[in-house]
Amino acid sequence: MKIGFIGLGAMGRHMASNLQSAGHQLQVYDLRKVEGFTNRASPAAAAQGCELLFTSLPGPAEVEAVGQQVSGVKAWFDTSTNSPAAIRRIHQRLAGKVAFLDAPVSGGPKGAVSGKLAIWVGGEGAVFPHYLPIFNII
Repeated sequence: MKIGFIGLGAMGRHMASNLQSAGHQLQVYDLRKVEGFTNRASPAAAAQGCELLFTSLPGPAEVEAVGQQVSGVKAWFDTSTNSPAAIRRIHQRLAGKVAFLDAPVSGGPKGAVSGKLAIWVGGEGAVFPHYLPIFNII
């Protein structure tokens, strides 16, 4: 599957690496170059042509800024530390266009490296089961 991944920090780079190692084609964006990945020019470019998008960003402001630039994906899972108010705003703005799911993670960088993260997913219930195999990788 072609997956966009935005945010290759302490957690994101390991989650993205696990997806890449499992054979998924990743298009990534980060503010800095991260070994093992070819960065796209922008968040929009990272998401272009992808079915699925993951974000792993520092906070609500960064997630909302990326949300203004991204379109065309079927589903977007935000694994960032976020706020309920920001999640509701993004979900409302994307309603009918993109299935947006809040998917905070716990387990730290060690859990991300090993693929042993706890992930809580909130959003449209019919969307998550389709992508469960992807979550089993990260």
